[in-house]
Amino acid sequence: MTCSLAFFLILAAPLAAETLTADEIMRRVAENQTKAQEARASYVYDMNVFVRLKRANGKLAREESRDYVVAPGATGAKRKLVNVAGKILDGKKETTYSEAGYKTKDMDIDGSLTDSFARDAMWRKGEMGPMMSWFPLTDARRKYYDFSLKGEEHFGGYDVYKIDFDGHGEDDDCWKGEALIEKNEFQPVLITSHWTCKIPTAVTIMLGINVHNIGAKITYQRFDKGVWFPVASGGEMKLRVFFGYARTIAFSAKNSGFRKADVQTAIEFEGEEEKPASPTATSVATP
Repeated sequence: MTCSLAFFLILAAPLAAETLTADEIMRRVAENQTKAQEARASYVYDMNVFVRLKRANGKLAREESRDYVVAPGATGAKRKLVNVAGKILDGKKETTYSEAGYKTKDMDIDGSLTDSFARDAMWRKGEMGPMMSWFPLTDARRKYYDFSLKGEEHFGGYDVYKIDFDGHGEDDDCWKGEALIEKNEFQPVLITSHWTCKIPTAVTIMLGINVHNIGAKITYQRFDKGVWFPVASGGEMKLRVFFGYARTIAFSAKNSGFRKADVQTAIEFEGEEEKPASPTATSVATP
């Protein structure tokens, strides 16, 4: 009996040693982010970004879709804009356009917001990952968050740790949500979060701006050992300004068509930037 007990205790020891805390799991995730970014530099892929603005009454104000090709460059990722398809609705008047940054007038708030979200959704210039500074996935960010391990589960074909995170509520550390972390490679599979901080009352009063109901989600997929890509993201927020301007802004981005890059591809993308908009557009009256 004593020998049998000792035998099972020996077998159980490694299992006990592998019991990880939420902080240790996220520390390993942070360590892997640099490696993951380096691995992404070997791939070219397609990106579609979609932005939709709705008025306070729920009716469409503007929507835009952009297609990019993303490739590694000498100092990080570069992307090339290949297509823009936009639509503006003003009463019964419908205007379509095909240039990034198109505005109907000098002070076009809808145009500025659409362009800003289309440029920033799941993209950080010079990097191969989306909105990394928003969430506690790096060493620079995780120190501002508290983590708790809520269990383990099977999700999207992966065995994952389920971890809740909550920012300290200072500066940009206002995200609260859930991270599903793959158990073998310690890579994020799904990040779901919402913004918990309020805009300071003084800012709301002085500028008349109120932003609320901010949420975001990012999904990752494994393509090879150590090679994980963000494949989809989306979010929504409500914006209201003192002079009556109110919009619900929804945005999404999808990455697809992943293929290995070659030297020529990287060279062709060096220095590529999005072209400024031209004033061309087509207007039609909708019945």
